[in-house]
Amino acid sequence: MADQGDADREDVGCGVLYGVLRDTAYKLKKMAEEEKRSHQEKGWWLQEG
Repeated sequence: MADQGDADREDVGCGVLYGVLRDTAYKLKKMAEEEKRSHQEKGWWLQEG
């Protein structure tokens, strides 16, 4: 979503907003992956595969 918005933006302010959105999305993804891994190690999450 942020990539599309950045491509369609009309001014620098929009670019800043979409950059913040993209950065935050990557941070949230990393946090979710770490939490999932932690739960897998504790046996609270079904292992994939």
